[in-house]
Amino acid sequence: MAKCSLCSTKKGKRYCSPLEKVICPKCCAENRAVKITCNDDCRYLEKMDFQKKRSEEKEFSTLMGDVGHGQHDDIFQQSGVASMAFEVESFVGRLFLDGELKMTDTGVYEAYKTVYAIHYQGKVEAEVHLDDLTQDLLQQFKDKNAAWKKNLDQEMIGKVYLRLMISVKAMSGGRFGEYGYLNYLKNNLAADIGEGEFIMEDKFGSKTIQTIDP
Repeated sequence: MAKCSLCSTKKGKRYCSPLEKVICPKCCAENRAVKITCNDDCRYLEKMDFQKKRSEEKEFSTLMGDVGHGQHDDIFQQSGVASMAFEVESFVGRLFLDGELKMTDTGVYEAYKTVYAIHYQGKVEAEVHLDDLTQDLLQQFKDKNAAWKKNLDQEMIGKVYLRLMISVKAMSGGRFGEYGYLNYLKNNLAADIGEGEFIMEDKFGSKTIQTIDP
């Protein structure tokens, strides 16, 4: 078997179409889409995307783990956090009820994650595929951020999105499958909630209507 055309030490096991040569798996992994202009249909790019997504999800799991969501430290117990979360979830719930967007729990989870990534991790919006839900949530962030900052600092606003991601993971699956979280939003939207009010749920599941401080 021929040697890798890049390192000349390992066996060349993969034919690289752009180079028109065989290369080893290590050189493929280190150089694809970096030093090699890969073809869009290269099967090894799919593997790279999978690995990137897995690494990204691991990073978000760590971020979410640092957000209080237990019985005694849940950030939802803070009125400013609960108010913002209610606004975001009510917005998503109404979109779901309208039925104009194709929505699933996974789609909502990814939308929350993308909003966080763009505003807190420096991800460039133009480089990300944005579905309609994500675009709507980004617009809501733009419209509401100044108001949210009256009660929360910018870091905590980001943590709200992470906490909402935790909620999606906890509620999705089971009887309702990919709609567990969305059904929760639908069933907890209250038409008689007035402007400046929000629903706050305590650790026992009891809900009360609270007023946003002016």
